[in-house]
Amino acid sequence: MATKPQLSERLMEEVVYFMENTPPVRLNMNLRHLFMNYLMFCQDGHGFDLDDLLWDLSNLMQLLDIAGGRNKRK
Repeated sequence: MATKPQLSERLMEEVVYFMENTPPVRLNMNLRHLFMNYLMFCQDGHGFDLDDLLWDLSNLMQLLDIAGGRNKRK
């Protein structure tokens, strides 16, 4: 069974600093626009595992939704 990752004090400080200086709603919207525009213009293949990228970005965007005030996970 995988162990849960531990958040160090330094990491927690950096997360707090990031959240105080980067509005989660704006970052989430910018990431969505960037990714969608990339997909529209790069239709002839990707040099990475798109399924992994979609999973990771989806989780990140859900975290940003919660950080931005939407308090439930989809």
